[in-house]
Amino acid sequence: MDALTAARQIAEPVQVLGARFMLDGAAYARGPELGLPPGMGTYFLGRFGVLGDVDTDAVIEAAHFWNPDLIRANWTDSADIGAGAGGAAYGVICAERGRDYLDGFAGSGRLADLLATVADNADDAGAALFAGWRDLERPDDDAGRAYLLIQTIRELRFCRHVVAARADGADPAGMVLSHSGEDQVKLFGWGDTDVEPVAADRMDAIEKATDEASAADLSPFSDDERSELVELATAAHAHATA
Repeated sequence: MDALTAARQIAEPVQVLGARFMLDGAAYARGPELGLPPGMGTYFLGRFGVLGDVDTDAVIEAAHFWNPDLIRANWTDSADIGAGAGGAAYGVICAERGRDYLDGFAGSGRLADLLATVADNADDAGAALFAGWRDLERPDDDAGRAYLLIQTIRELRFCRHVVAARADGADPAGMVLSHSGEDQVKLFGWGDTDVEPVAADRMDAIEKATDEASAADLSPFSDDERSELVELATAAHAHATA
């Protein structure tokens, strides 16, 4: 399988499966046990804490599609741990939930090895969020390691998408509306603003640029290895949602 086709085919299973723990009530319950703030504070300090002990502006830049006011309200200095430690704690939660999702999936070890090759060879210029996830300690077990790396590669594509969106100049809130609808606009903190959708041709162009950048991230592989990666990622997603 060529790199562009593989990048397109792997996008959805990695996106959906990688995001699953961020929507999991068990992850939100676990956060405060590890020192993360409750509620959305677990999400923000966890996901973006991998950036390190940075200021709020750096988080806003990395998050891109989220309303800055929502980030400021949830990026707190009152947590029991700092941002860097919060990111590490969220990585632990990610691996814990992944062990549950991928329990019994025979392909975890090989999937983890392939994803590690992507993560360890990808250019992290303009991808600080990805780099933070890449540099987290990886579990020794296959399922935990595979799931943490699924999330890491999810962030890699997210960073490529942000670069493409910025290059186009598209409105972040408008992109959320066009891609995901009004409910997600509210979730991302834009509910009280007047949001206009981004035109379909611009959305398509941004997605195309994202695919092309993501294809470059799969360059270390042969065609057969890319096919194997797509097959395993798709199977892992199917296993986790069965």
